[in-house]
Amino acid sequence: MTPNPYRIDGPALVSFSGGRTSGYMLWHILDAYDGQLPDDIHVTFANTGKEREETLRFVQECGMRWGVYIVWLEWRSRLKRTPVAERFDRVGFNSASRNGEPFERLIESKKATPNQQHRWCTEHLKVQIMFDYMRTVGLEPNSYREAIGLRADEMWRVFKMLDRNGREGRQCVAPLVSAKVTKPDVMAWWANQPFDLGLNAVEGNCDLCFLKGKRNLQSLIRANPESAIWWDRMERSGERTFSSRYSVRELVKDAAAQPMMIDGDDEFDAECGLWCAGEAA
Repeated sequence: MTPNPYRIDGPALVSFSGGRTSGYMLWHILDAYDGQLPDDIHVTFANTGKEREETLRFVQECGMRWGVYIVWLEWRSRLKRTPVAERFDRVGFNSASRNGEPFERLIESKKATPNQQHRWCTEHLKVQIMFDYMRTVGLEPNSYREAIGLRADEMWRVFKMLDRNGREGRQCVAPLVSAKVTKPDVMAWWANQPFDLGLNAVEGNCDLCFLKGKRNLQSLIRANPESAIWWDRMERSGERTFSSRYSVRELVKDAAAQPMMIDGDDEFDAECGLWCAGEAA
């Protein structure tokens, strides 16, 4: 009998980015255990404060509808001298930051803004605090499996994951790859569910993530000009831009100058929290 790819031997960490792909993976892992995860399988969601409200509602709804406990985390400190339990905050849907507070604290700590070459925002705001949380339950990195929402149509990311496993001793697994799940499979499944994320691929989880293409960012700013205020303020405060090719202020100017421009294309398909770490959903 072929083993169920969604039955992950614990201890394990299920990284839930708040997107459809990782949500699909989470439900199927739950289903493999008849709706009740073993105590040594932990599900976490890391909030940067720049996730869209739709993402936060989606994470909350997944937890409530499916009866699974999702640990909500927010970054607090990157200093090694800080006790592990004080490097992050545990929050929930009501108390989660919605104005970029964790992200802004990190930028102030680094005295810089991340960019496409230096994507340390996800390293600290998403990945590291999940590791720190696991330490607080007695599990050191590399002592447990990490279930990552990689699909079978993202093999270049899978190869990166496998390479990192070999170099760093990680135990990342991609159950969707073993199950041969692709993006159309994920979208078709969600189309038959009683609820959904409610975002298109261009919007993504992080409202103006700098990994989105320029046309996509202009389209998003055109639809919601206020979304650029925080990103512009971060650039002006550090006198550095999130992109080496343009500033947020330039994007705002271009979006205003072309109000009828056709929306951006579907070039960005990574769920925040996974792309930068080579674990795209």
